[in-house]
Amino acid sequence: MKRRDFAIGALTSLAAPTGAALASVLPNAPFRGDRGVVDLAWTRATSGAIPLMGKSHALLVMQDGAVTYEVYDAEHGPDVRHISWSMAKSITHALVGIGVRQGRVDIDRPLALVQNPDPGLTLRRLLNLTDGLDWREGTYSPEDSDAARMLYGAGRLDGASYTAAMPQVWKPGTRFNYSTGSFQLAAAELAHHLFPGLKSPAEKRQAMASWMQRELFGPLGMTTAVAEFDAAGTFIGGSLVYASARDFARFGELYRNDGVLAGRRILPEGWVTFARTPTVSPLYGAGFWLETKTLEPKPSLLRGRGPLDAFSAQGHAGQVILIIPSRRAVIVRLGHAPDGPPTWKVLGEWLADVAGALAV
Repeated sequence: MKRRDFAIGALTSLAAPTGAALASVLPNAPFRGDRGVVDLAWTRATSGAIPLMGKSHALLVMQDGAVTYEVYDAEHGPDVRHISWSMAKSITHALVGIGVRQGRVDIDRPLALVQNPDPGLTLRRLLNLTDGLDWREGTYSPEDSDAARMLYGAGRLDGASYTAAMPQVWKPGTRFNYSTGSFQLAAAELAHHLFPGLKSPAEKRQAMASWMQRELFGPLGMTTAVAEFDAAGTFIGGSLVYASARDFARFGELYRNDGVLAGRRILPEGWVTFARTPTVSPLYGAGFWLETKTLEPKPSLLRGRGPLDAFSAQGHAGQVILIIPSRRAVIVRLGHAPDGPPTWKVLGEWLADVAGALAV
């Protein structure tokens, strides 16, 4: 996509959302579709019938903006916060979009926080994971994972600087490489443009947390949402937001409705299209995973069994916000599963069953 596909700065004349919720109460409505299929899916997920799914903590379905199905295991409920893990990448995508809408961020400008960056190393490339930096996501063991080292090891005090120091090994825009560091660097770059005069970590953290609340969490009514920051004052934008299942569903609804909530545009025009447009990988847009029919070289979440217009935020251990515009639906699944392809295979098949039960 070209820059002209975004209304960069063009919407700043609109009244900016305030911290007051535009949708503070989620309505409830009868389930539309085959509820028995979803009931069976939940029973199988919580009875141990699908060991690779681990523990399922929550399943929530929204249809046409109303909660139509909501269940929890015995240890969780509607007010319990769950960790996002990499679903935070999708939230970072939204935050950058708000900066674009306000005319404060240009996603095609070379990064300011990388010394002598390749001219093609931009926020756009961080968001679609084609930045070309020498990042190894690995298995989340400190022995082979830059993500683990950034969060818990050498980079734990300043994750953005840790990522920014990675060598440029591929030309930006030519190779997909999954990277938690890319989104932490994106969060730092965003904050740099929003609050250029702030120096102390405490000031940066307070300014960004307040802005996130005022511009995203508050308007969406995400009252349980809490973002985590590192010691440098940077939002850990690749992995750490905590929120209830209902609040993650509110976030999914924003993207189902093309970035508009209650008649107010939160994200710039074209931003959700950007999220859903593949670049180097057919499986990834910008901040969100996409659906494909083919299983090679790697299958999409629903493995070709679900609506092809679906797209999703996904997080370690089986966290998913699945957005299905053609079904006017959002599905949230939260839990704790062993990570790896076998788990994502059974989880995807399980979600395909749930999605297939929804009325068109």
